Amino acid sequence: MRDGRPDFGKALEQLRPKQSPQRLLFQSDSPIASLGQQLAFLKSRSPRQCVTEAVAPDGVEEITPFGRHLAIRRIYGPNEYHGNVRLGRFSCSDLERLSTLMKEKAAVPHRDSIVFLDTETTGLHGGTGMVPFLVGLGYFSGEDFIVIQYFIRDFDEEPSMLLALGDILQRFKLVVTYNGATFDLPLLEARFTLARLNSPFADMGHLDLLPASRRLWRNGHGSCRLAALENKIAGFLRGPDVPGAMIPRSYFDFLQGRGASTMNGVLKHNVHDIVSLAALTVCAADRVVSEPARLDNPLDLFSLGRIVENTAEWKRALTFYDWALAGGLPDLIQTKARENLAVLSRRAGDHARSLALCQELMTETVFSMIAYEGAAIYYERVAGDALRALAVVDRALSRLDDTPGNKRYRASLQARRERLKQKAIVF
Repeated sequence: MRDGRPDFGKALEQLRPKQSPQRLLFQSDSPIASLGQQLAFLKSRSPRQCVTEAVAPDGVEEITPFGRHLAIRRIYGPNEYHGNVRLGRFSCSDLERLSTLMKEKAAVPHRDSIVFLDTETTGLHGGTGMVPFLVGLGYFSGEDFIVIQYFIRDFDEEPSMLLALGDILQRFKLVVTYNGATFDLPLLEARFTLARLNSPFADMGHLDLLPASRRLWRNGHGSCRLAALENKIAGFLRGPDVPGAMIPRSYFDFLQGRGASTMNGVLKHNVHDIVSLAALTVCAADRVVSEPARLDNPLDLFSLGRIVENTAEWKRALTFYDWALAGGLPDLIQTKARENLAVLSRRAGDHARSLALCQELMTETVFSMIAYEGAAIYYERVAGDALRALAVVDRALSRLDDTPGNKRYRASLQARRERLKQKAIVF
């Protein structure tokens, strides 16, 4: 706040000329503007319709008790593809499997009760200064995938948009977003509160696909931005697109009566985000439901092993780690894969395989606590040779230096050593 005025208020002042028809109407000498003045004002605003047609020729102006806003609808048939993904094959059972493996708490309802959501905002950070001027929804209606966008042509249309948005969201039980847990949903909930409307998200489950995407694809593909994954995973290429950083400026240009063509690009950008989110959800479910191929990206196979190793399907991780190692992994990830494979092999009762992996890791330059512990456990519990287990622990202690990171390892090994000494004496 500067000079007693919020920065957002200053931005609004710059957007509207001081002598605009809107300001002149409410600065009338009469304390109550006449009906004629109000009609004249509304008539003076009629050019907005021309702007609307230029921005969204397929948009419909919706009128609510709170005012008006623009709604734009698009329909994707059951056989339409987004990249290499046919949207119509979205499966709730597959999504439920994905949610279970990712330990998501939200229940998966019927397909027609799931909505995909994405917002475009003014990008003014700080409290109530950020306004969602465009909210896109995608949902299945029978075999079709419907995309509806709610667009405000000025800030006074936001309450009307929120009222309509709240009404339509009441029909859904699960909302799917991309980074919505930290951005879209908190923002919209705040806007509903400011408009004195009940939040429709209070009784809805929420699935944020970003954490799942990171676990599935970050190791193998780096960037997990939606636009990056839609290309690499779903095979969709956007072509010319409005950069996300330019979207707020594009909206402010639109408010000043210019940039209608750019705003069309923003609307298209939002549609792509919604449809790509649905397509990527299909791909993520495919990844955990379908059996991967041996020649898949080794880093993706490693990531899949990490996901399933602590679930009821943990035995599948043995195959994933084997394939990942056969395909070639970077050194640090290769070490982690071998460590995890050693632990899982012991868990599966393949003690010889587990010991062999531990012995290999013990010869590496990088110290592996899992390898030494695994070898000690084998000699103590499987071979019944406490002295040899003690020798493994002593060798591990000799390799540890005094760095703070090794303090926990040293304490654990020393406790094991004391117990093994007592056991060896007994024998």
